[in-house]
Amino acid sequence: AACAASFLVARGTRKPFSIDAPEHRRQGSPQARITIVEFSDFECPACRLAQPPLRNLLKIYDGKVKMVFKHFPFRMHQWARPASIAAECAGQQGRFWPYHDMLYDRQDKWGGEQADATLTAYAEELKLDASAWQACRKDPAIEAAIDADYSDGKNAWVGATPTFFINGKRFVGAYHLSERG
Repeated sequence: AACAASFLVARGTRKPFSIDAPEHRRQGSPQARITIVEFSDFECPACRLAQPPLRNLLKIYDGKVKMVFKHFPFRMHQWARPASIAAECAGQQGRFWPYHDMLYDRQDKWGGEQADATLTAYAEELKLDASAWQACRKDPAIEAAIDADYSDGKNAWVGATPTFFINGKRFVGAYHLSERG
């Protein structure tokens, strides 16, 4: 299941969106012929379920697939936006993907009253520069980067997470990535 209700998309009415993202949110060969753009919410259970198949795809098709991550934190998920900010700031230190993986792999552990302390503990575990990471979390440019991703998602009529665009073709939910999909 996706984290929010999907919207119907009328053929030809979707606005263009940017498949670009900062270097730290891209994986795979830049020359790869297949591009997967993922719009995702760190607090979304379906997004967490999509991660193992995505990791497998990147291993199996090493050099043939490039992955672009786009933040799409839903307002209904109280800690999704702070988690996106934390991951983006880890990315500023070259550690976006390890932080990303921690957020999804430990999704049931970082929400609630202890969320901020847990997000900080993850930064410490990855040996990030603590003062730079904390300063980054207050930087309006980080909020703007997340807002830009969210706008791109809205332009592409993303209404549920995860939503993938594989060479421009839209897939909603983790089910499509499984062997059953």
